[in-house]
Amino acid sequence: MSEEAFKMSDWAQGIPAHAGPIALGLYQPSPETAEYWNGLDRRELLIKHCPHCDRFFHPKRIVCSACGASDLGWRKAAGGGHVYSFSEIHRAPSAAFAAGAPYVNGIVRLDENVYLFTRFIPEPGPIRIDAPARLDFRMLESKLTLPVFLVG
Repeated sequence: MSEEAFKMSDWAQGIPAHAGPIALGLYQPSPETAEYWNGLDRRELLIKHCPHCDRFFHPKRIVCSACGASDLGWRKAAGGGHVYSFSEIHRAPSAAFAAGAPYVNGIVRLDENVYLFTRFIPEPGPIRIDAPARLDFRMLESKLTLPVFLVG
């Protein structure tokens, strides 16, 4: 895909982020993820669930990678997990994120064995690999209330 075609992609009216001259979607609501975003409005973290093999998946998953089922449903995540990876951001990628710097982004491994990209909050801290993390919801710089994980 050309850079120009990429810039003109329909991001389903998501909020844009930029990586240099290339525009990226910060989030991409779609028919497959609509229930995830509806859950966030209720302050619930919903993840995909396979009713056939009882496995959980990332909200964007549309087919069970274990048994091939395509009738995945939604389940409320228990709200616990552990820090899988993280990075402390000192220099925000754009002015829109500058007010929050420094902040910590990374990947949480939910108790359901699903991995999500998230913001970590060091409460009570510190943030370290395998530290326990618990779900919370915060309005971030994007003006969206999103799931974050308190660590410590």
